[in-house]
Amino acid sequence: MARNETTVWALVVAATFFWGSNFNAGHAIASQLPPLTAAGERFGIAVLLLLLMRAWRRRPESQLSPTTMLHLGLLGLLGVFGFNYAFFTALQTTSALNAALIMSLSPLLTALLSSWLLRTPLPLRQLAGIGIAFAGVTLVITGGHLSAVHVAIGDLWMLTACLTWSLYSVLLKRHAAHVPASQQARWSISAGALALIAIALWRDDSVTLISTQSPQAWSILLYMALCGTVLAYIFWLHGVHALGPHRAAIAFNLVPVFTLLINLAMGTWPHPEQFAGLVLVLGGVLVASGWTPRMPGARKQGMTTAVRCGEPG
Repeated sequence: MARNETTVWALVVAATFFWGSNFNAGHAIASQLPPLTAAGERFGIAVLLLLLMRAWRRRPESQLSPTTMLHLGLLGLLGVFGFNYAFFTALQTTSALNAALIMSLSPLLTALLSSWLLRTPLPLRQLAGIGIAFAGVTLVITGGHLSAVHVAIGDLWMLTACLTWSLYSVLLKRHAAHVPASQQARWSISAGALALIAIALWRDDSVTLISTQSPQAWSILLYMALCGTVLAYIFWLHGVHALGPHRAAIAFNLVPVFTLLINLAMGTWPHPEQFAGLVLVLGGVLVASGWTPRMPGARKQGMTTAVRCGEPG
């Protein structure tokens, strides 16, 4: 493998590590701050970083029509405000690993929604993969006790977050596919961040919470904004452009694996049903993507909808 390609793969894997660690970081911050305040801080910092990057680069960008700006703003409310409220609420009452495994359904839900809303063909292998992955998530959220199902409210919130992000991804393709990715990110993140901050100030007395929060909380949120949002997005986008969507999409499956590894490093071992669910979810995504081990030079087709999911955590 050429050195340049090795570097690109390293960036792609780093992006999935950042996204995987977001679940651990979010779980840690959920016990210290309300969901709206935590999400508002994270994306407020991310917006400042994106604006600084824009000012530093000084490259001309596409002129956006008022309709496109409205679409991006509304999509930001869905994909940033809606997703992150559900994400941080979920992590108050579910584990980081459960959340990451449920979020692993995102590429498959995106494929289903694309088939419905965009009339994208849905091959039989994708349906089979969706069924396998859904079985894995069902195993995780029920704890393996299907006869006496008790689903944690946090798992339901995470399913809501996953569905919200998948819908955002599909609608972004429908209404803003012509907008460069950097502009998509800045506009949608800015709109969502403004909504998060405004409602957090109204509901949570966020000024008091922020002024008294611990250095640990500040460091976690800074990490989630810089690494788990801005750098992860840049690294992933670079990988998609350099490797192609079908190759980069395979690395997306590492997100729950990294969440699990971080749990292990912190001394938290998975339950048997979580480990079995992880195997089923990863297997389902690989089946749906059409990935099989092949000789070098063989043609591979991937599930490109996974690539447009952006940040999963």
